[in-house]
Amino acid sequence: MRSLEQYRDLIAQAEGAACTHPLLYRVQLALLAALGIGYVVLLAVLATGCALFVIGLMLVSKSVLLVKLALLPMGAAYLLSRALWFHLPPPQGRRVTGTEVPALFAEIEQVRRQVRAKPVHEVLLTSDFNAAVVQIPRLGMLGWSKRHLVIGLPLLASLPPYQFRAVLAHEFGHLAQNHARFANWIYRIRELWSQILEAVEPRRNLLTGLLTRFFDWYAPYFNAYSFVLARANEYEADRESANVTSPEDAGDALAAVYSKSEYIESRFWAEFYARAEAQAQPPSQPFSDYVAALRGVPAEHSAAALAAALARDTGLNDTHPSLKDRLRSLGVRPNLPLCFQLSAAHALLRDKRLQLMHEFNEVWRELIAGPWKERHEFLTQTAEKLSQFETARQQRGLSEDEHWEYACAIETLRGGRAALPVLDALLERSPSHAPAYYARGRILLEGNEERGVADVERAMQLDEAAREAGSQLLYTYFYSRNQLVRCSRYRDILSQVAYERELAEAERKVLGRRDTLEPHELSESQLHEWRTVLARQTRLKRAWLVRKRVQHLQSVPAYVLVLEFSALAWVTRSMLRSVVEELSAQASCLVLHKSTNRAASRRVRKVAGSFIFPVEPGARDELR
Repeated sequence: MRSLEQYRDLIAQAEGAACTHPLLYRVQLALLAALGIGYVVLLAVLATGCALFVIGLMLVSKSVLLVKLALLPMGAAYLLSRALWFHLPPPQGRRVTGTEVPALFAEIEQVRRQVRAKPVHEVLLTSDFNAAVVQIPRLGMLGWSKRHLVIGLPLLASLPPYQFRAVLAHEFGHLAQNHARFANWIYRIRELWSQILEAVEPRRNLLTGLLTRFFDWYAPYFNAYSFVLARANEYEADRESANVTSPEDAGDALAAVYSKSEYIESRFWAEFYARAEAQAQPPSQPFSDYVAALRGVPAEHSAAALAAALARDTGLNDTHPSLKDRLRSLGVRPNLPLCFQLSAAHALLRDKRLQLMHEFNEVWRELIAGPWKERHEFLTQTAEKLSQFETARQQRGLSEDEHWEYACAIETLRGGRAALPVLDALLERSPSHAPAYYARGRILLEGNEERGVADVERAMQLDEAAREAGSQLLYTYFYSRNQLVRCSRYRDILSQVAYERELAEAERKVLGRRDTLEPHELSESQLHEWRTVLARQTRLKRAWLVRKRVQHLQSVPAYVLVLEFSALAWVTRSMLRSVVEELSAQASCLVLHKSTNRAASRRVRKVAGSFIFPVEPGARDELR
């Protein structure tokens, strides 16, 4: 499948088949899944057979040399067996029991019986505004799943009991009757392919080629065809929710969840972390603040968030249909979330609610303490810079670099819309300023103004380094609007960038005889950073640094660093790797040990100005 248009057309074709001939569609999907399994099993059997055949020859001929020949098929069989016997990590959360919260478990059991779903093995509370039933197969493709019911405590605390019951019924709807068994089997098949490819990716050989060629055709086709089933299950789960409560309650629950999620993503987090400018310490009860914001969304923001959620169309990036399509399927109108006194958390957690809120507050406070401090320091420094820039702007004007920093400071403290006039002025005086074009385009696209596309395109033309970020931004923008024809160009660019990165990584891993070495061209301040890292190596005697001329990703410098350690030092690969990890992330660096790479070291040392460490007697102590 070569394009998004073909992927969309296949989904449309599968939707038509599922609608007109549902039984035939399921048979076709089952056969398609069996084809993938059969291919993998066939390869595993062939690999095992080849390995056994070679081992048999080895025993008959008594030739130890055949051991090497047997390693390839044995390794292939092992990798495929591991992929078939995959393991998925269980969901994380605060486990609760029926003894702790009997009312919640009574509600869960009542809804489960009404939906006629299988019981769950574990109930987890999380800090997410969400709920889900997660099935983890304990025996890989053989199944025997452990079922986890994951409930977000913010969801419990910000919905009335009848709306939470509708959400709970929807989640159990995915386990109801016979359709869930087939759907979850299909889900496990989809997980299998990613496990296989992940297992064989580090080993590029004939097996990898056989798998990737098959999956290049099979995986998109299977994903598109099974996508229809996953989306149909969402509608069916909505109907189960309406049966347990009512279509109106199910619709109101959907509208509340979508609008509150929209509000949190579009406004709350920005306002929450903006408080770090004035507060050096995080709020004493950050989780409670989050829950209170979800429960008491202002009416004007709630209306705007609901309108934004209703404006979105059903797309290909999520198996969940859009809100308007789900409400249309239920036959109800969208309603704004109403105020209520008693939340589901009050009714179902009862005396345990305050303790759980306290636990989540403690966890959140600990998690955000570090980032909050960093954010406070950053915002304080940015505010000081902004004040200095505004003063300088009135007195003497700003240089081009200061003008750019001024625009960034305004966006950080006052938002993107406030920064637009400053970016306009900067681009008027500097028409080739790529970062300013990109920033203005990004801000416009975030405001759903398509004229931002031209700015991002211009940034990509001016700066090669902006190609990947710009393509990703434009791809996401058009994909979310189902404009797949316009997506294709940016997807091709992203594929090309990924390919170039692979070539660049391969090129920088070695120093070939024909590679050209040049002076490093680093400033004294930049060299000081390198020398500081090198000074931490206690047994390091000397170091030489050069720049390697490369063909791919030339905007990212490729350095070669030769290290000479004292005679008694035991130098390992992990020691050299630790040096690389500490060096600047702005460039790639190949680190060589002088004693084990003598020819390459001689070439590096011949380059003028390559000797960088130590600088002079006593300099090492200063660098520390």
